[in-house]
Amino acid sequence: MDRGTCTAPSTIDRRISGTVVSARAEHGVRLEDGVARLARNRLKQLVKEMEENGETRGRGQAPPLLVEHLVKISAACPDNLMGIRDRALVLMHFAVAGREHELAFNRVRDYAETPGGIRADLRVSKVRPRVVPVPYGSRPSICPVRAWQAWKEAADLTDPDGYAWRRLHNRWHTAMDSGLQPESIGDIVTRAGERAGIEVRFTGHSPRRGLATSSRLKRHDQIVIARQGGWAPHSKVLAGYLEVVDQWEDNALLGVL
Repeated sequence: MDRGTCTAPSTIDRRISGTVVSARAEHGVRLEDGVARLARNRLKQLVKEMEENGETRGRGQAPPLLVEHLVKISAACPDNLMGIRDRALVLMHFAVAGREHELAFNRVRDYAETPGGIRADLRVSKVRPRVVPVPYGSRPSICPVRAWQAWKEAADLTDPDGYAWRRLHNRWHTAMDSGLQPESIGDIVTRAGERAGIEVRFTGHSPRRGLATSSRLKRHDQIVIARQGGWAPHSKVLAGYLEVVDQWEDNALLGVL
């Protein structure tokens, strides 16, 4: 079976939790006690069978898009409307640790400019809406606030109810009224990395993971990172991202060899 053709066990595990919570809270369904545990036990059996058969499901974890990558991507963006859009989109995607669908549904009014930066209102989310403060960056070339302002001016985004991230006309390369689909957000991230000559193949989830990784490298607390990206304060997924960073900082061999 080709890699990525079926849902990964980790994704199924998260969906079990979401299904149980939604069934009880939103639909008033009375479920048997331990139903989630039974489902997970069965999932574990299937995972064991997969391992024995050498079967791999899912695409694996998205590689993190880090600050060093942002520098290369920004520099490689062409000096035209597409380049201005792609730079702004990737930088904002990273800054808010966004999900593809959250950015796809953003309107111009959702990026409120303040003296300190931008308040990004991610009102459409599969988890919960959130407002994310995005301060000015110390490096203008990768500042998400300046990049958004440049895109807004270049695309003439004057309608506050219009889509923030627009498709471009195939022939005239002008900004259209229609917004980008979530899948297109990911495609832009992937192409931006390829354009910059980065060997890592980024996906639409890479900026989100990259913010968590980069922030942890600066020793920010998990609670602070979770608040920026809309993770639960003690999210297992977020903790997994941070463990990848912490394994080098909190290593038993440090100072020993």
